[in-house]
Amino acid sequence: MDCYGRKAALFADYLAGNGQLKGPYKFRCARGKETINAPAWLAAEISSMTAREIQIGKETWSEAKLWREPLAALGDFSELVRKTKPVKDGGLGLQPKFLYGACVDSLDRLDRALANLRRERLAASFGGRGDLVYSSLVKALGELDALERSYDVGAQVTFYEKSAAVLKNAEDAFAALFVEAPSAQPAGGAFSSSFSAAPRLLGGNRAVSMLFPAYMMEGVRRGDRVDLLVTYDNTAAAGAKEPITATIIQAAPVLFVSKPQDNSACAQGSVRLLLTPVQAQYAALAAVQGRELRLVVRADGDYEPRPMEAASFRKIIK
Repeated sequence: MDCYGRKAALFADYLAGNGQLKGPYKFRCARGKETINAPAWLAAEISSMTAREIQIGKETWSEAKLWREPLAALGDFSELVRKTKPVKDGGLGLQPKFLYGACVDSLDRLDRALANLRRERLAASFGGRGDLVYSSLVKALGELDALERSYDVGAQVTFYEKSAAVLKNAEDAFAALFVEAPSAQPAGGAFSSSFSAAPRLLGGNRAVSMLFPAYMMEGVRRGDRVDLLVTYDNTAAAGAKEPITATIIQAAPVLFVSKPQDNSACAQGSVRLLLTPVQAQYAALAAVQGRELRLVVRADGDYEPRPMEAASFRKIIK
C-alpha cells in the first residue's frame, strides 16, 4: 500500500507545480525501487491549470487546486493506514477502530472534492485525460465508502484489504497521466462516471424525520442536499397578518427517504435530514408553527449557504 500512497502523493506534488515535474523521481516501496519521469506534456498543462481561476463559493481556486483536493484526502487516508502498521514496520500500532472519525473525514473530503470537479465539468483537464483520472478517483470513493460501512465488523486483515482497494485506485488515477488522451471527449466537459457517498450520522449531529406530501418528495433521494422552506403568518405592528416564506435550513443532507405506498392526494411520506442541534430545533418549531413546509433539492455539489431574504407578496406587489 505504501507504493500506492507514494504515487498519489507524487500526483499531488505535480499539481502543486514543484520540482518533481523536472527530472526523474526515485523512491523505494514494498515493490522495490521505482523511477518515474513526468510526461513531457505535463509541466505546460499544470502551468495552464494553475492559471485558470474557478470560483468556489466565496473563494477563488485554480483548476490545479481543485484536482489536488481529492488527492490530498487520499494522501491523508494513506497516512491513517500507515498509523495502523506495527511500530517495527514504521507505524504507530493503532487499532483501526480508533481512527474511525478520521476515516469518515477523509471520505467526506473526497466526496466534496469530487463534487466540485463534477460541478465544474473538468473532463478536459490533463490534456483530455481528466475523465480517466476522475473515473479512478470515483472508484476510490466507492471503495472508501464500502470500507466505512464495514468498519464496525471488519477485522484488521479486512481493513488492510479494503484500504488497499482504495489506494490502488489512487495509483490508477496517477497512471492515467501516462496514457494517450482519448480521441473522443465527453460532451460539455461532463464526466462519464459518478458516485456520491451517502451522508453519515456522526457525533454532534442529529437525524430529524419530517413529514411531507407525496408530490413534494418526487425526485428526492438519499444523499441529496436540500433547503427547508417554511411559510407562516407574520403579524405586523397593526395586527394584520401577512404570509411569509423563509428558508430556515440550507444544504441539509438527506439520510433516508420513505415514500408513501399510495398516490392519494393526502398521502404523506417522511424524509430524514442530517442537521446540527440548532437546525433540529428550528425544524421542530417550523413543523409545529409553520403553515407549510417545503423541501427544495439543490444541484449536485451545491453545498454553500447563501444569504436569503424572506419572501412576501408585499415586496413583489407595491
